[in-house]
Amino acid sequence: MFEGFVNYIEKRIFRRVDAELPVDLELGNETVQTTSSNISCGGMFLLIDPDKLGDQHKLDVVIHLPNRKNPVKMSAEILRSESVDDRRGVAVQFQGLYND
Repeated sequence: MFEGFVNYIEKRIFRRVDAELPVDLELGNETVQTTSSNISCGGMFLLIDPDKLGDQHKLDVVIHLPNRKNPVKMSAEILRSESVDDRRGVAVQFQGLYND
């Protein structure tokens, strides 16, 4: 019926939205500034050389949203590193929102 049709099941729970947002990553005593490529309710893709993160698996993410005075701070876990549109980065899954 449909030649070349592949039966594909979307595994994502949350829809992604392309969004370039300024993001700070808190790595112990160091803060690294980066930018997001996309975001969803469950996580985001950060444009950063994975080597800059060392062997970190968990980190604190501070997202600077437009039209919001205070940034949003949450914990996140690194799921994987990959290249998107010839830019390297890491996918993180949000773990919890801080009350700050």
